[in-house]
Amino acid sequence: MEPEDSAPGVFWAYVLLAFRHHGIALPSDIGSPAHPGEVDHSLLARVAAWLDGRDRPVTLVLDEFDRVAGCAEVADGLQFVLRHAGDGLRLLVVSRTEPLLPLYRYRAAGELVDIRGADLAFRAEETAALADRHGLALSGAGARVLTARTGGWAAGLRLCTLAAQRADDPEAFLAEFEPGHSTVADFLLGEVLRAHPSDTQDLLLRASILEEIHPDLANALTGRGDAEPILEGLQRANAFVEPIGHSWYRLHPLFAEILRVHLGVRHPGLEPELHRTAAHWLSRAGLLDESLSHAADAGDWELAASEFIGRLAIGRLLTGLSAERLDGLFARMAPEASGRPSILVRAARELAHHDVERGVTYLGVRRRTCPTTTPATRPRCG
Repeated sequence: MEPEDSAPGVFWAYVLLAFRHHGIALPSDIGSPAHPGEVDHSLLARVAAWLDGRDRPVTLVLDEFDRVAGCAEVADGLQFVLRHAGDGLRLLVVSRTEPLLPLYRYRAAGELVDIRGADLAFRAEETAALADRHGLALSGAGARVLTARTGGWAAGLRLCTLAAQRADDPEAFLAEFEPGHSTVADFLLGEVLRAHPSDTQDLLLRASILEEIHPDLANALTGRGDAEPILEGLQRANAFVEPIGHSWYRLHPLFAEILRVHLGVRHPGLEPELHRTAAHWLSRAGLLDESLSHAADAGDWELAASEFIGRLAIGRLLTGLSAERLDGLFARMAPEASGRPSILVRAARELAHHDVERGVTYLGVRRRTCPTTTPATRPRCG
């Protein structure tokens, strides 16, 4: 399909031409559309009746149907022929967007086969087989890493393996390549990002710092209020945005990597501020773990430590399933972070490592930071 084919007369003229091109004889009385912008209903009725009377069905493939999917006249005509052609027509629609056809009706009747992006995603063993076809011997671990990075996206895998053929160590290249400066980036930026208006591009770039996107959080990052319809539209258009339930979305992992690189080019220095904004929003939403990660990525250790102490979560450094992860997060704390919450976190980490002497040393420092007060007004210093 081409955008020009959204004119109903043009669309059906090409359908009839495709039948003839492939040796399917059409009755002479079917005729053809008289005008590019319209098609006579009687012509569609004759096509449907002819298909219904055939001994063998015709398979009609409409590739890149998303280019005309927004035309209601084309969709209505196609639905009419499909409904009245009986077993004489098998329709295969290849589209990035949901076509304006009553798919729910065919789905309920068991007459529809849905093949979605998740069905087409490569598994690790299929990634290894693809690499082998390109002359690259990937280990099982290498195939798993590449599959996870690309989300199993076939075109991305193909572009990556083509690029790796020129590398001295293909497996190391595939594990460590910079997606923001690659043929994959050219493809996604050209085919996906730049295909959308500037407001949508801005939202995608800013939201790329998030693992999971909520419309309200996206609004906080953009300073606008239009995230919900934009995200819904991107999801319907299969623009590498997928819903994960309860109004949350997720970007394709490789697309997100590339967007973050492009964010740094288009808005130098903005990323830390976006992380800081996300940290505040997630904290207010009660999502402490996610808030801490963004505060750390912003380099705002005073914010991270203050949230951690203020939410009475310091005991999680000493015990619990997330103790190791939190310890690793705060191990990155910058030396210049010297506020009271930061000192308490440092002390808790040392005690968690069973280094009582260093922990007490930090607590001693913490004690000396407390102002001298009378007993009646003395604050609790930890």
